[in-house]
Amino acid sequence: MDKKTLTQLTKQHSVLGAISACILTIVFVCGSLLFFRGQLLNWQFAWQQDNQLERAMSWQSAVTDLTETVPDFVNQRITLTTDPQHTHLFQIYVGHDDRLLYNNQTQQLFGQDSAQQAASDFLYFWHINFTTHIGTDIIALACIFLIMVTISGIWIRWKDLVKKFHQYRAKGKSRDVFKDSHVLLGLGVLLFMLMYGWSSAYFNVGYEINGPVYHEYAKKSGESYWDELGFPRKPDNYDMDAVLTAERLNQIITDYQQAYPEMRIARFDIYPRPWVRLRVSGESDRSFEFVTAFYDVHGNLLYEPERKPLNDVYNIMVQLHEGHLLGKSSHLLYFVLSMMAIAAMLIGNLYWLAIREPKRAGQTVFKLQRFCLEAGTCGALLAVALLLVCTRLFSQGEPLLVMTNQLIIILSLLGCGFLTLYFKQAKDSAHAVLQGAGVLFLLLPLIDVIRLALGHELYSFVSRDMLTVNIAFFALSCLSFGLATVVVRVSDKVKKRSIELEPA
Repeated sequence: MDKKTLTQLTKQHSVLGAISACILTIVFVCGSLLFFRGQLLNWQFAWQQDNQLERAMSWQSAVTDLTETVPDFVNQRITLTTDPQHTHLFQIYVGHDDRLLYNNQTQQLFGQDSAQQAASDFLYFWHINFTTHIGTDIIALACIFLIMVTISGIWIRWKDLVKKFHQYRAKGKSRDVFKDSHVLLGLGVLLFMLMYGWSSAYFNVGYEINGPVYHEYAKKSGESYWDELGFPRKPDNYDMDAVLTAERLNQIITDYQQAYPEMRIARFDIYPRPWVRLRVSGESDRSFEFVTAFYDVHGNLLYEPERKPLNDVYNIMVQLHEGHLLGKSSHLLYFVLSMMAIAAMLIGNLYWLAIREPKRAGQTVFKLQRFCLEAGTCGALLAVALLLVCTRLFSQGEPLLVMTNQLIIILSLLGCGFLTLYFKQAKDSAHAVLQGAGVLFLLLPLIDVIRLALGHELYSFVSRDMLTVNIAFFALSCLSFGLATVVVRVSDKVKKRSIELEPA
């Protein structure tokens, strides 16, 4: 590769990498925790057992309870989601805005005020669109940049890596195969970054491209629009006066579980208009397989979409993105890979700042760049850690308000940015923020240990979830502390190299 091409590729890699990392770090931090979304729900509401007896749980008992608690639920679109292995809480979506959490043990509804939101749902909406519609476009663009950055990184370093690896093996020299930690981490998550960048961009861009077309088509085609999307036509002998009852819902769930024993129910949707129909969707942890079936108000199977190659490709992509490649065990693998991706992006951004800092530290543009990059990378870890600590301390009984969650995240990001005005060097401000994030993440398991020591009890089925999610918090704490150390050493390495290259 000639020097001019290498220089251009390096500039593209640095600039696009800085931009995409500033946006995607918080997306990856939230996504790493969302591999344990069900466990996060149980973690948030695990201490509701006071004066409550533990009882047997099932979908059927939850539906029966729900119909008694919300008798008019069928008059509005509602979605129940859960993991049958952890049926402590059911997420209930009414319309497109209201979110409720149903506790099958205490028969309570949390978050009946639409302004409230569980921490796991809030992290999910930050993960997919920054909780705003325009955020979808921003993430899609950042994912495209991520693909370009990954490809350029391969092109810049692959010959160098092959050469060093050959020398290491052939001549037995004790030298590093990789140039620095950023390259090492980037190579380790190469396929992961490409897969996530491609699938995320497809999800976000696909909706933006097809959404307006679908809506325009719906106006022209009327009811046939729903046919095209896979919704069944209303049977000619359909009883419009039939009432949807808990018994019929329970029968549908039972029939579905018997027909597809390998599937776990991921979604259970009720569509009340223009006629009541139910959609049950399941996914398997052992294969790239989705099954969606539609039932009428009597519980009769109406329609089951045909398996098509295009649908299979889409389902495979969804399962790859959500971490079902190796079943449940892939959640741990994806969690580790996502932490490596976070580290690679954060170190790359701070490396970019460290190179430019000696000559540009006093420039206004550089101060603004440092503000944005440190807030978007180090600040992402601190913001999520602070949100979870506030959730643990202040949301017992009810989720926090959406506005409260937003303020915690936004003020944390801005606060980390303003720290750059206090610390003269990027390594000092980054070190302080990352150390703070590590302490906050470490507080989360300590809070639960203190609760147990004080005599609080857990439901038996929640203990595994509590252990899983607290291990994830501890891992994120170790990541934060480790990055705090690496950032200082990388910055010192850059400074030393700059001094050595200066003419005598």
